[in-house]
Formats: sequence, structure tokens, C-alpha cells
Amino acid sequence: MTVLSCPRGQSSVLVELSHISCMVRVDGLTGNIQFDQYGKRINYSVTIMELKNNGPVKIGYWNEVDKMVLTKSELYNNDTMGMENKTVIVTTILEAPYVMLKKNAELFQDNDRYEGYCVDLAAEIAKHCGIRYKLRIVGDGKYGARDAETKIWNGMVGELVYGVSC
Repeated sequence: MTVLSCPRGQSSVLVELSHISCMVRVDGLTGNIQFDQYGKRINYSVTIMELKNNGPVKIGYWNEVDKMVLTKSELYNNDTMGMENKTVIVTTILEAPYVMLKKNAELFQDNDRYEGYCVDLAAEIAKHCGIRYKLRIVGDGKYGARDAETKIWNGMVGELVYGVSC
């Protein structure tokens, strides 16, 4: 740490500069620029941004009085725009207690044939995001691994890598 000292008689210049900075108020790129008598920045607001696929989006602000404020309109927007007429394929495997066939699965169709934690979670996410989805059990019943010789993925990972599922 470096300590600066002023030659005799010049310390009053630094005190004077300190007082001047307390009286300065400028609107800059970051908003209001103002300092208190101790040189601490005061009366400012910081924009809170979230990085989305289409660039940064304002989701709120922070200031000394209100602290963090998330603006409701931006907070509830999601990136599912354009998904209204699409159905997302969700690949999975049968693995209790996450995804299981119901005892009377033959009486049901599509997603209603399954039960379990992941089934409930997928339903809640879809409801929250306003999207449609279809559960599909992966054909080989595997999570997914890459074959050392062929370099081809199998299982759920393979379906994701090769664009079969989302």
C-alpha cells in the first residue's frame, strides 16, 4: 500500500479539492454523479440487467433508499415467445421415482401415461412458461454415453446431441 503525503502548505489544496467534489453534481453515463462530504458517491441508481438470448434486458434497479427493486413487467417476461404453436419433445427414461408408467397406463394417452417427480416437474415448468411438451421415453433406455470407437452418442444424451429432443 502506498501512502501519499503532501509538502507543507499543500494539504489545504487537497482539502479544498475534496470540498469542491462535494459540491459537484453531474449527470453522467451512470446517472447522477454526486458525492457527500467524505467523498462517497450518493443519490444514484444502478440498472440491473439480465443477459438474454437477444441481448441485455433491464429487469430492475438498485439505489440506496429502495435497495434492489425488480420491475414486475420485465420480471415475468420469458424467452418462450414464438413457442405458441410448437411442442417441445422431452426425452427421458423410465426410472422410479422420477418417471414411471402408471399401473393402468394403457387407459391413458401421451403424458398422462406417466407419473413421478420429473413428470410433475415438467408439467409445472410448462405451465409456468406457457409451453406445450411431449414426454418421450428414449428408445435404448440409456442415459447416454459416447462410443469410444464410433464417437457416436446413445441414450438421452444422443437424442439431445443429434437434435431428436430439446
